Amino acid sequence: MREEWRLFAALSLPESVRERVAAAIAYLQARGYRAKWVDPASSHLTVRFFGSVATEAVPNLVAALQASVRGVQPFLLRVAGAGVFPHPERPRVLWLGVDGHLPALLELVERVELHAGNFAEASETRRFHPHITPARVRPEDLGTLRGLPQELQRLGRLPPVAFPVERLTLYRSELFRSGPRYTVIEEFPLG
Repeated sequence: MREEWRLFAALSLPESVRERVAAAIAYLQARGYRAKWVDPASSHLTVRFFGSVATEAVPNLVAALQASVRGVQPFLLRVAGAGVFPHPERPRVLWLGVDGHLPALLELVERVELHAGNFAEASETRRFHPHITPARVRPEDLGTLRGLPQELQRLGRLPPVAFPVERLTLYRSELFRSGPRYTVIEEFPLG
């Protein structure tokens, strides 16, 4: 039987950003909101989700991601703003926004798609919206989220947290009842 791994490429985040994620979660929990909260220690900014990839194809994916970062220089981003997907009346994902040197980030995303997009289970149809996810909203949580847009506006007014992007990381995602576990498969330094 063919072994497969769930894989994604992402930007790992420094402690300062993980602290902002933890603070956002604590702020929202203190207001009585319920959701499926992420572990701030495993926070990341997803560049491309590949889904199930045969383990024998992983070396080829690694080579494709190495080609993706070639010539891309390190850049700075900032955590700023907060919101929901897809719509405030029907939130499914709470997010913290990302701004800063977005042209460099978009170039990296395009290069990953060009070199490694064929490893993904499906082509991406949605426009890339850089974000960090502190929570996913389950249907049973919706009743606890009264006043959420105003609270997200307050979170969005916090001072931005800048962070350098110096590498792309390939992660394996394993799903457990207690939550996902992410394992670093390979790191790809920029520059």
